[in-house]
Amino acid sequence: MEISIVTPPGQSGSFTIGSRERGRSLEDLPERHLKLLDEPVTAGMACVNGNGTIHTSPVWVSRDHAEILLNSVRGRQKDRNLRLRRHVSLLFMDPADPYHWMAIQGVVVKIIDEDDPVYGTTATESLNEMSQSYLGKSTYPLRDPAGGEVRSLYRVRPDRAQVLGTPKERASP
Repeated sequence: MEISIVTPPGQSGSFTIGSRERGRSLEDLPERHLKLLDEPVTAGMACVNGNGTIHTSPVWVSRDHAEILLNSVRGRQKDRNLRLRRHVSLLFMDPADPYHWMAIQGVVVKIIDEDDPVYGTTATESLNEMSQSYLGKSTYPLRDPAGGEVRSLYRVRPDRAQVLGTPKERASP
C-alpha cells in the first residue's frame, strides 16, 4: 500500500504530497490516523454507478490487520455498485479537527452475504461489532422491521492512502 503524507497548511507546499512511503498493511499507517479507523468515525464512501456517475454515502467501518470492513444491505445501490465495480474511496475526517483526515482508495476483494450457509454469520457479527462501536448497542437495532433484509460484508484491500495532520501539528491561530 502506498502511503502519501500531505504537507500541512501553513508550510511551503501545503496540501501537496510531501512524501510517499510503502506500507505492507494498515498497521503501517501513522498511529494517529489508525485512530480514524479504530474509533467510531463515520467515513464518506464513494464508488461508481453503472452510468459512470459517483455514488457517495456515509458508512461505518471497522478493520482487521489487512483489510477495511464495510457492511450494507444486499440490493441497495451501494451494494450493486460494489459487486459490479469494486473500486472504492473512503474519506475519514476527525470530527474535532478538519485538518486531521485520511483518504483511502482500495478494492473490494471479498463479499460475504449473511445468508451464506458457511460464512454468513461473519457478516452479522461484523455489523453487530460496528453497532457496539458506533451506537453502544451489542446487536444492530436498525434493521428493516418488515424483515427480509440480508446484510453483506465487504472486505476492502487498501491500495493507497493519503494522510494529513493532527491537532498537534497545526500552528496556533
